[in-house]
Amino acid sequence: MKEGENMGIVAFEGASAVGKSTTCRELEKNYGAFIIPEVNLLFERPKNEHRTWYFEKQVERWKIAIQKSQQYELVILDGDIYQPLSYNWCFRFDIFNQPLSLIENFYKEKMINREIGFPNQYFYLYTSDEELRKRKEFDGTKKRRNFEKHLHISKAFQRYYENLNTVTDGYCKLIEAKSIKSNELEIVKSLNSLKVCEERRFDVSRLDAITEWLKENRA
Repeated sequence: MKEGENMGIVAFEGASAVGKSTTCRELEKNYGAFIIPEVNLLFERPKNEHRTWYFEKQVERWKIAIQKSQQYELVILDGDIYQPLSYNWCFRFDIFNQPLSLIENFYKEKMINREIGFPNQYFYLYTSDEELRKRKEFDGTKKRRNFEKHLHISKAFQRYYENLNTVTDGYCKLIEAKSIKSNELEIVKSLNSLKVCEERRFDVSRLDAITEWLKENRA
């Protein structure tokens, strides 16, 4: 899983209640992975946050990932650092006054300056809407206030991550989340063949391909 001193940084995504965070905790417990929580758990939101506050916190998550990858064989971003692209696209860039051009320009500048990069691998967990509702009811650890809103966009959200495989073949592994154990086994199997290439992390053409697809396709 290593190339020289570089170590793997991977990102987990999927619909609310699919089991991302629980799977993360299992990998932390059984394989010593370092987990970086999503922005809303890691940072306190200011009362009057500026337009790019959430983007900047994703940059901070990436910096933590780079630092920890020198100490841990596996670093997991629990939630995509490029979520402003995927999430806003699902709502047709109408909800936060954050047009695609704003997000694209922010990330491109940061990537050119190597302040943010791409994870080495994505894992997208999915299951049926019925199963998601069932899991939400049995999960007392999170309130999930926006669960129905997120369920409404789950198909579009998954399409975004499926498209990553047209940008780079095999870049996002889709896993049917049958159980936490099966998630863990599939992820570990995939990680055993992961080749870490630091230069690919800062491939601006990959970002260009993603944003071009967003412009050409509606959620």
